Amino acid sequence: MYKDATNLQKIDEVKHWMPLFIESIKKEIKNDHLKKDPYFLKNYFPGKTAAKLSTEELAEGYLSALRQEEKSEEIAEFLISCWLMKHPELYHLFESHLTQVTQDFSSLEQLTEEQTKALLQPAIAEFGPYETYLFSVFNSVVFSKETFEELKKQAQAFLQNQAVAKQEEQERQDLEGMQKKHATEMARLTDKYEKKLMGLQKKYQLDQEALKKQLAALQRKLQAGLS
Repeated sequence: MYKDATNLQKIDEVKHWMPLFIESIKKEIKNDHLKKDPYFLKNYFPGKTAAKLSTEELAEGYLSALRQEEKSEEIAEFLISCWLMKHPELYHLFESHLTQVTQDFSSLEQLTEEQTKALLQPAIAEFGPYETYLFSVFNSVVFSKETFEELKKQAQAFLQNQAVAKQEEQERQDLEGMQKKHATEMARLTDKYEKKLMGLQKKYQLDQEALKKQLAALQRKLQAGLS
């Protein structure tokens, strides 16, 4: 399906995941491209320095460049190469399985259902469907169209579940933070009012002692008057 696809077409296939894709290679983008191409930086990220560009800004800028630049194919190739170089374990897994089919990968037209299953099961188990899908697209693995469509669905579901889990974890942390803050505030108020209560209790005891002394003095005066 992607055997004859250009790098630009491959990037277009995963553009809806561009921020996530860029996030994994933003260090290479900033150091290996933007620092060496001030024209590109100025043109697509005006008023910005490479070091301070966010993932979202990078994704938007590169998508814009891929639509406009004459060298868009070269840019796409650079992005894909950066990603593939950071995933050598995936390459070795695919290589070890495909060499059992043939030593000449270029001669492959389409993997059989059995070969596909034998390759994808360990890949997805170890790396997940998202990275497996990207690798398969970028490396033009000769899966069937149906396999790519199913793998893409798995990748989408996987990322959605990750997003939900991340949101739930954030909500849990926020709740724990609120509970901790509430507990700290309650402890502060408890300590404050306990100290205030202790002060009132001490004042009460002193007032009681003073009153007893006054009563005793009054009784002595009365007894002296009667005598």
